[in-house]
Amino acid sequence: MSASWHPVANAQPTEWLLRQGSLGAPYAVIRRFAFGDPNRPDVWFRVVTWAPTSDGRELIGWCRTLEAAAAVAWDHRCAAESWRHHMAARRTDTATMAAQRPPASELVRFYRAALRKDSSGPQRARTDRLSVLPPMPAGRSQP
Repeated sequence: MSASWHPVANAQPTEWLLRQGSLGAPYAVIRRFAFGDPNRPDVWFRVVTWAPTSDGRELIGWCRTLEAAAAVAWDHRCAAESWRHHMAARRTDTATMAAQRPPASELVRFYRAALRKDSSGPQRARTDRLSVLPPMPAGRSQP
């Protein structure tokens, strides 16, 4: 007996490993979840930081679309890098940085607020402001 369909036809992606470029280190994992009625599921995407195992991953947030999930993952990557540069510029040691690191969701919230603040109103020189990397342009892949 043979089937007229192949299992691949019924397969749906449920997890994405995000990395910058094909050789870059991973920076986040997105997982798709479907809740409720199997015929009309309520779909959500969970975004977590990258670590080799689940134990080392931290929740960044939940999103309704894959695009929003990828955007919040990229914003977390930029925010974490900006925070690390900010702390290193203050000559903070690694142990102190680890102890003072804010939760992933708070890093994103602060990063996005800083982007909004920078885009509105006149630019002022401030030395106490966290440096902010620009967001990744939509529709362009990074080398």
